[in-house]
Amino acid sequence: MATPAELARLIDLHLDDLRDTEPKWCVGHSEVAGRGVFATADILEGEIIFRERALVVGPTARKGSILNTCVCCHKLLPVKDFLCKRNCTLPVCDVCSDSQVHRGECDWFIRWQPMDLMKDDSSMTVNPMSLRILTAIRVFLLNTNQRALVNAMQANADRGYRQEIIKAAQCFRKFPTTDKTFMDNLFRVVGVLNTNAFEAPCRKGDHDTLVRGLFPLTAIMNHECTPNASHYFNNGTLAVVRAARFIPKGAEITTTYTKILWSNVTRCIFLKMTKGFICDCNRCNDNTENGTYLAALLCREPSCKGLVLPIQTKTLQPDWHCLTCNTEFPHAKMARYQDFALNTINNRINTSSVSDMITFINEMCPKFCPPSNYVLVEAKLNVIWRMSRFNKDEYTEEQKQHRDRYREDILEILKKLGAGDCTLRKLIMEEIH
Repeated sequence: MATPAELARLIDLHLDDLRDTEPKWCVGHSEVAGRGVFATADILEGEIIFRERALVVGPTARKGSILNTCVCCHKLLPVKDFLCKRNCTLPVCDVCSDSQVHRGECDWFIRWQPMDLMKDDSSMTVNPMSLRILTAIRVFLLNTNQRALVNAMQANADRGYRQEIIKAAQCFRKFPTTDKTFMDNLFRVVGVLNTNAFEAPCRKGDHDTLVRGLFPLTAIMNHECTPNASHYFNNGTLAVVRAARFIPKGAEITTTYTKILWSNVTRCIFLKMTKGFICDCNRCNDNTENGTYLAALLCREPSCKGLVLPIQTKTLQPDWHCLTCNTEFPHAKMARYQDFALNTINNRINTSSVSDMITFINEMCPKFCPPSNYVLVEAKLNVIWRMSRFNKDEYTEEQKQHRDRYREDILEILKKLGAGDCTLRKLIMEEIH
């Protein structure tokens, strides 16, 4: 792994014209994860710390994504005849098909002979596994300094990453699986992407999609469950990092690798499974999470409706304790209860109208879930987004009042967490006003 000094040099080259003349940050040694980003001067709340273009961008190809999206310009393509006319089997528009941006990856895919070429043309479809590997292939087409920057980044090893490569290789008849150097490099690149890449929203005309982008400087920032900085993306290609609260000179600038409103247990599982560590911040050591009770469930004892919280044991499967009757519950029982709440609310989000969601949140959820539980908070957020973005004029005054109350509930949670002027707070405020 590259030293902080070498990493800083490569970051400077990467930022190019976005590099500030007198930046208020630097890359340095961190006790948290070896390297991090630190404030070299006081940074005020709301101040932009840095901006960064994506080093490489590609399709997410995850389940549910719209595959007939151009891999270069991200515009929505027709439902038929949207594959590259040079037969690389990637979805690409006619303009991008002839561009230099697409030519290199197109040549590689053609040389490897996609299996889909063996089918009748009328049945050719996008293969998500070959589409997923495209971002990694684009890394090989970067210049020397850019590839050095990718190599300088952390890459967590995971057997699942190797399976991702194996499944992608099976999409081609002549994938270079016997080339050890290439395969070793590919495995590391896939590790870098899965460890550091972000999924960022991108809008092309009326088409919204998620792209997978590698923003090295943004990714170098270390995690904190209630960070002092937040980031947002501009059309999938530009990351903007700003101070969520005052950051004193010398302090480490932190971001979050999870959703800020997830509960302790949910964040812990996500970080361990995807990033390979368990957080030890103040919030993670407080099972009330600054009095927000985001993890809380209702007690299952017949005569008690107290709040049940996980016992802080630094494990992925903690037992739970009722704050009212002091009953302890095994993790397995509470996990089933949490899964029931999660599935019930998510099913409603996916199938219900806004009106039905409001009724469900107000009348049904209190019977099985406390109002503080993070899953219910996600449902409230869903109502806010839908009412603010679609058919704004069709809602009644009463529904708007419920929306505003949900907003105040969430803003109060963010205040208790000490989240400052984070991106979520700005989004909630801007969506409604």
